[in-house]
Amino acid sequence: MRPLVVISIAAFVVAMLAMFLVKHEVRGLERELASLELDRQRHVEAIRVLRSEWSYLTRPARIADLAARHLSLEPVQATQVKWLPRSPSRPTLLLTPTAAELER
Repeated sequence: MRPLVVISIAAFVVAMLAMFLVKHEVRGLERELASLELDRQRHVEAIRVLRSEWSYLTRPARIADLAARHLSLEPVQATQVKWLPRSPSRPTLLLTPTAAELER
């Protein structure tokens, strides 16, 4: 009966040690999870702020005001528009030559 008691006590000690190690690992993982959740919340808030700033910066009225202050743009006059003749530098439609054209 004595070897059975020693084996039981040893198994109990090993189980307790394993439980302690698992508990310690779980606490470390919980701290890491809490840190990641805090980072996620910070990033979500940063994204919200950036979207708000983007909306403010891209308002059409603001862009029009900036363009009026910094660019010297005027409406296009009819005399500024010219029709260009078809130039050889423009690509033309390529057609497959017929047999008669190839014989020439």
